[in-house]
This record gives sequence, structure tokens and C-alpha cells, in this order.
Amino acid sequence: MRPLLVLDGVRVDWRRTVLRMAMYLSGVLILALGIVIQTESGMGVASLTCFADALSHISGVSLGTMVSVTYIVYVFAQLVILGREFQPRILLEIGFSVVIGMFTDVFSALIPIHPVALSERVAAMCVSLLLTSFGVSLVVNMGVVPNAPDGLVQVIAEKMQKRFGDVKVAFDSIHVAAALALTLTVLGTAGGFGPTTVISALFLGRMINVMNRLFATRFTRAAFGNVAPLASGLAEARGE
Repeated sequence: MRPLLVLDGVRVDWRRTVLRMAMYLSGVLILALGIVIQTESGMGVASLTCFADALSHISGVSLGTMVSVTYIVYVFAQLVILGREFQPRILLEIGFSVVIGMFTDVFSALIPIHPVALSERVAAMCVSLLLTSFGVSLVVNMGVVPNAPDGLVQVIAEKMQKRFGDVKVAFDSIHVAAALALTLTVLGTAGGFGPTTVISALFLGRMINVMNRLFATRFTRAAFGNVAPLASGLAEARGE
């Protein structure tokens, strides 16, 4: 993460600070929209929210609420991994978790997307993956507060000195397997799992790598001036 205020020498560059925050909030909205479209595609829930969806089916509580609950758990996982290196600012991810859960419920209520034809469902799935990967890339590269699961992935990637997108593929795959096992054990069904869940687990991280190669440098230049992308984004932008 970067300092909250963008500095020009010793002065605060308010224009870039406001632009950075606007880009960050845009990433949050795009991410929430991608999650909802993916769920509404009828092709299965996103790997990013599959555990929340499983708990939602089991408990009867809304998906947005369970997104907030599971994301908060991921914040505390970062605390365990980082130990003394844990920065109190990471606790802001709890606020992010509440906001994205709220937007998920709002978009679910406002967006009348119920594709029926297979071609429409596949198109919705593809759009959702593009939105989600772009939203994650934008949020992570702004370095304000990442969404909690990606914050956890970022911590693991930095600890292992691996690319963010590559670690995300492994994280999402394990995430999907655990959520599916829980749903089958408790409900005896696959719940909201489908082709999209598997596709997003295997390819979303790679799509984020592509988005970082295409946009990481541009994002950071617009928000911070002549500053390199964050460590994980920089490696991906260079194709390392």
C-alpha cells in the first residue's frame, strides 16, 4: 500500500490525490458490478465470492452480507500471516468489506440481468470476468486499501515473492474446492457452483496479469506521476 496522500516533494498534490481516490472507488464499483453480473449469468458464482455464496445458501442471509463477513475473516488471516509486520491501516479493509457487500446487494436489486439463452449467459460471464479483473487491477494498483481476499493474496505473493496473478490462481482454486466441499456436505448439492466458478478460479488471476501488463503503468502514472507500479503489478507489467 502507498501513503494515503499523493505528495509532490513535501507538498500534497491534491489533484492527483482526488484522482487516485476517484479511480480507486471506480475500481470498487466495477468489482462489485462484475461479481453481480457473474452471479446473475446463471453460469455459476465467482471464485471470489463462492465461499460467501455457499454460506448465503446455508444460512439464508443475503449474498452481500456474507461477502462482508467472509472478507473480514480474510483481514484477520492477514494479521496471522504478517504478525508484527501487520499495519493497522490494513484494518481499513473491514470498511471496504462492508462497502463492497452493500454495493453487491444494491447492484443485485437494481440490475435486471437474467440471461436465458446459452449465448447470452456466456456473454454475461465473459463481461463479468473482464469487469472483475479490471476492477481488481485498478483497486490493487491504487494502493489505498485492497479488497480483503486480494489483500490476502497480495500479502502471500509478497511473502513468497511471486506474481500476484499466479498466487491468485492457486488461492482461488483452493477457495473454490473448500467452498464446494462445504456446500456438498451441508446441503447435499453444488449450490451456486458452475462453469464460471471453475473458469474464474483458473483464469481470473491470469486475466489480472494481463490487465496489469496493459494498465498498471498507466494507472500509476495518472495517479502518482512518474512512479513505478506496486511490486506485484510491476512484475506483471514487465511480464516477469
